[in-house]
Amino acid sequence: MTTPPQLDTPLYQAIARSLKGSLSAQGQIAFPAVKGAVDPYGQRINRLFSLLGKPLSPSELVKLCQHLATLLKDPPTSSQIVLSYEPARAPRQGLVYRLDRVKTKSPSPALISEGQLVLPSIPCLRRDYLQQLAGIFALLTHPLNQAQAEQLEARLQEDLETGFLLSPQARLVVRYASNPPEEGGLSCQVSVVTRSLAEQSQTLLQQSPDYCETLGPLTKVMDLAKSFSAAETPVLVAGVGTAQSALPLARQGFSVDAMDLAPPFAHRLGQLLQQEPLPIRVMAEDILDPLVTPKPGHYGLGLLTEVASRVADGEALEGLLSKIAQALRPGGTLLLNLFLASEELPENPLLEQTARVFNSTLFRRSQLESLLQRLPFTLVDEVPVLAYEREHRPADQAKLDPWYARWAQGQQVFAMAEPPMALHWLTLVREDTSDDSDESDGPKPLFSTVEAEF
Repeated sequence: MTTPPQLDTPLYQAIARSLKGSLSAQGQIAFPAVKGAVDPYGQRINRLFSLLGKPLSPSELVKLCQHLATLLKDPPTSSQIVLSYEPARAPRQGLVYRLDRVKTKSPSPALISEGQLVLPSIPCLRRDYLQQLAGIFALLTHPLNQAQAEQLEARLQEDLETGFLLSPQARLVVRYASNPPEEGGLSCQVSVVTRSLAEQSQTLLQQSPDYCETLGPLTKVMDLAKSFSAAETPVLVAGVGTAQSALPLARQGFSVDAMDLAPPFAHRLGQLLQQEPLPIRVMAEDILDPLVTPKPGHYGLGLLTEVASRVADGEALEGLLSKIAQALRPGGTLLLNLFLASEELPENPLLEQTARVFNSTLFRRSQLESLLQRLPFTLVDEVPVLAYEREHRPADQAKLDPWYARWAQGQQVFAMAEPPMALHWLTLVREDTSDDSDESDGPKPLFSTVEAEF
């Protein structure tokens, strides 16, 4: 990747490491079984894995070459060395590969390959992806000429912009394969694959144990709730996996409206309520949809979890908070979590796009302060999510999911020990903006209401 001039090298390298970790690759390569080709084959495979973001360690390279030496010792004339590779299964990282010597009726003197790369849809990495693909194709003995490179770059630009527009979590899929020997060359196809939040949540729900039942409540949510009268405080919970907050609050007597961005999570919460009747009204509605509006002036407490981290920018966040302000009573409280970044962190398209890809849209304090000046909210508390959990989480409460801890610390965006961003809790109080002046002085409706029969 070419280093953007606006971004400090250590930070850029941390982003690059994160992106390499999110790359997915699989494929198969058939080499001619040529005696004595251990070193060139070993080096070619090692360079390929490096281009795929999964370089071999020195000990792994030695092991690979030893295996090649065994397979290439007096190989039959009608045989090939086949390398197969795919992503390692969690919690492992990197690639797993297999080397085999197979018999073939028509051995080819050329290298035969097929593979697939799945890349994050980050438009500003167009040229980096082109450079990566050009390197892979050259290693597969099919270097791009200038016309092919220009054509591929144009396609990458179009699909990356389309994918990011459809969803920051969209992925660019590049498939390639050797053409039949009579044709020669290499074929390449580029496409965009989107995976909705509903599909992602459905995958989580298929795992065991039950995702919605095993998540313990976040400590800040429960601590804040202690300062309210459950009988007098309707609660709006909006976000992803709302059961995590809605269930424990309802068990304490709060009346809860739960709006989950992911319909499968909302459906699962509804199923849990059939087993344990609680004062929860479940709505599979997207709070980020401008046409979705909660009850105006109804709630004494609002919770937005994993919502602000998904908005596109400050303008979208302002629209979201304006909507919540209308739903809260004067004096009502809003608790939300969002990523705050160091003010010294330079603005850079790569940083902003990568943050959105990992559902980690970030804001600087100056942006937040400017935004709140235009909204009827007063900030009364701000604290890092993980710091609060470490200090206040009950000893008998289940530990936070390791993935959540990495995400909240900003390590999904920056693969480093102390990222310049982190998830924070913000506690906001809805100001009383009511006007006690004579209603006759206020604006008049544009149309009067009339009754008519048709």
